[in-house]
Amino acid sequence: MDKTAHIARLVLPGHTNRHGSLFGGIALSLMDEAAGIVSTRVARGPVVTAHIASVDFKAPIWQGEAVLITAALVSAGTSSMKIRVETWGECLEKGTKRHCTTADFVMVAIDQHGRPRPIPKEARADIEAARAAGGSADGDEGA
Repeated sequence: MDKTAHIARLVLPGHTNRHGSLFGGIALSLMDEAAGIVSTRVARGPVVTAHIASVDFKAPIWQGEAVLITAALVSAGTSSMKIRVETWGECLEKGTKRHCTTADFVMVAIDQHGRPRPIPKEARADIEAARAAGGSADGDEGA
C-alpha cells in the first residue's frame, strides 16, 4: 500500500495575492488534498481533516514557479492518521527548490454517518510491521 502522495501545480496569476505569491489558502488546500489522498489509501474509505498542526509559511512561492506538495503517513491509531505534508517552491528555469512549509495533518476515517470508524486491520498491521522492522510508517528505512 502506497502511503505517500505528490502533487505539482504551476502557480498562475489567479492563484496569487497582490504581491505575486501563492495564496496561503491555496497552499493549505493542496496540502489538505495530499493528506486526504494518503489517508484515504490507508483507511480504504472516506476521511476528514480533524486537525492541522502549526503552519508557518517560511518562503513565498512566486507566480510562474511550481508548487510541490509531498505527503507521507507518519503514524496511525484506531481511526486517525498523522500525515506529514511539506510544501516546496521550484523555480523551473533555474531548477532550484526551496522548502516553504511543513505541517502535520490529523485525518480521521469516517463511516456513512460521519462518525469515526476503524482503519482496516490489514492497514494497521502493515503500519505496525514497518514500525517493528525499524522503518517509518511508510516503510522507508530512515530518510
